[in-house]
Amino acid sequence: MTQTRILFVILSGPNDFEKARQGLRIARNIAKEKIATEVKLLFVGPGTTLLDPDNQHYDIVKHYATELNQAGARCTVCAGNLRVYKLEEKIDKNLFIADDSTAVVAEAALNGFTILTF
Repeated sequence: MTQTRILFVILSGPNDFEKARQGLRIARNIAKEKIATEVKLLFVGPGTTLLDPDNQHYDIVKHYATELNQAGARCTVCAGNLRVYKLEEKIDKNLFIADDSTAVVAEAALNGFTILTF
């Protein structure tokens, strides 16, 4: 069986939430239906601010992240952006793993992941 691996990069923030939501929805569906052997998400740049509990879209993002985690997907967030946006203490560490975004993307590329940006 061919391994299909996908990294979804959520770059869109609150001002372009519909684009981010579509990426989350597609990632969730692929993970739940086991269409890919591995699904990862990376929130980076303005997308990082969607993980702020004070953000108006947070409940929707949390819902998708919960379903993604239950389906075995890994949800990461750029540690540097957490510092920039002062969100290090605000994110739900049970749902989101802080990591180096360069390392996440490089590892995904080296391991044959398809990288999609929303």
